[in-house]
Formats: sequence, C-alpha cells, structure tokens
Amino acid sequence: MYDVTNELRSVRRTRKTVSVTVWIIAGAAIIFSLMTGAPLVSAHSQWEWTGWLLPVLVDAALVLSLSADAVLSKHGLKGGRWPTGFRWITGLASLFLNTWGSLSSGDWVGVAIHSVAPVILICASEVAPIYRRKFRDLELTLTEEVTVTVVTQSLTPKISNADGNATGVGNVRRGSNGARKSNGNAEKNKAAIRRAFLDGLTPTQAAEKIGVTRGYVSQRYKEIRAELKLTT
Repeated sequence: MYDVTNELRSVRRTRKTVSVTVWIIAGAAIIFSLMTGAPLVSAHSQWEWTGWLLPVLVDAALVLSLSADAVLSKHGLKGGRWPTGFRWITGLASLFLNTWGSLSSGDWVGVAIHSVAPVILICASEVAPIYRRKFRDLELTLTEEVTVTVVTQSLTPKISNADGNATGVGNVRRGSNGARKSNGNAEKNKAAIRRAFLDGLTPTQAAEKIGVTRGYVSQRYKEIRAELKLTT
C-alpha cells in the first residue's frame, strides 16, 4: 500500500510541475513576442503606439487555448479539430510576428533566434494536453489501487491470541469450532462491506443487503475513509 501511495503522490507532484512549467513557458514566450512583434507591427501601422495590440491579441488567444485544454485534459477530454487548428493558427501567427522582421532583411540568424520561443510554445501547447490526460489516467488507476488496498486492510478481521497480541484470521486458535464459525461470518461480512464501499452503496443500503446493523456498517465506512485520508 505504501509503495502505491508514494507513487500516487509522486505522479501528482509531477503533474503539477508540468502544469506550472507550461505556464512559465507561455509567460516567457508572451513577453518575448511582445518585445519582438510590437516594433514590427508599429512600423506597418498608421499609429505606432498600437503596435503592441496585435501581439497581445495573438498571445491572448494562445492563453485561451492553453486554459481550455487544461480543463478538458483534467477530465480526460479532447478538444477536437477546431481547438487544434486554433492553436496552430495562433502559434503560426506568433511565429510570423517574431521572425518576419529578420526574414525580410535576410537575417537568418535572427530568424532562427526569434523562432525558438514560438516553436517551443506551439510544441508545449500540443504536448501539455497529452501529458495531462496520461497523468489523469495514471492517477485514477493508482487511486483505485490505493482504495482497494486500504479497504481490504481496514476490513481484515483481527482477533487476540492467548498472549493478548493481535493476529490475523489465519492465526486463530483451532480449539473452538464456534470461534472459527463466528470469525468466518465476520470475515464474510467485512468482505461484503468492502464490496459495498467500493460499489458506492450507502451504509443503509449496505446494511440491508448484507444483513447487519447500519451502525456496524457506518463504523467500518468511517474507518475506511479515515485510512484513505491518511494515504492521501
């Protein structure tokens, strides 16, 4: 259980790191685009002071795309063709604003330098949703494994031996058939409660289905939730 729990926490930390890094890349690319694109637009505009408007428009569109993809990816959804086309159009527009000044003057080194930020941003906008969906699927799988493990361990019957030490079902004393039968019934009830919890049944529904008291089921549910909370 502890290995799976630690792995789940590691995946969650990595997912958060990826999300933060994407926004750092976007922020740096936006600032760079403003510094590079604004002079180009100003030189071809009737009012020079409006040069910053077009780069801001393009970068705002990229932020819109990244924000929408972040939410959709969190729920395992894909935007489809239009959002993909939208990302590429805005990305190419940013690439044009960043490189045309150098391209028109034949400065190929400048073209290469000024294309780095837009290209990285375009790639990041395509890769980030894929990473998020993969991390989401992995988190759901690990969370289910942790839940099943915690529920199973929480409902494993415990008894006391002659020395007063807690032992598992397999170590029960063999001297009493009645004790073994009683312990067997308890084990079946606990297994049934485990299945009911995993199936999402309420304590009342589980009690009626299993044939035990609601208070008994509620107590077991409470223990399971407490242990699940500790693991996360």
